[in-house]
Amino acid sequence: MKPTSGATSQRLTPGTSIPVSFATLNKATKAVSFDVQTEDVFMTIDGSTPTTSNGHKLYAGRAYTISFGSATNAKFVSASNTAVIFGSELTT
Repeated sequence: MKPTSGATSQRLTPGTSIPVSFATLNKATKAVSFDVQTEDVFMTIDGSTPTTSNGHKLYAGRAYTISFGSATNAKFVSASNTAVIFGSELTT
C-alpha cells in the first residue's frame, strides 16, 4: 500500500467522554494506518459510543491499520487524559 494522493494526515485528540472520528476520507483510500501516541484509547466501529467498558482497547505506542469502511465508522475515546492518534490514508 502507498499514501493516498491528495489525502492529508489526521491528528485526533480524544478525551475521555466525547468521541472523535476521522474527518471525511478520500474516496480512493482503501485503509487507514494510525498510531496511538500518548494514552490508551477505546475504539468502536459499529456505530456505538466507545467507553472504557465498550469498544476495542488500543494501546499507546502501537500502530494499527483498518479498512476504509471501519475507519469511516471509527469513534475513539481516551482511557485517561487526552490521547493523540495520528493517521494516514493508504491506497493500492
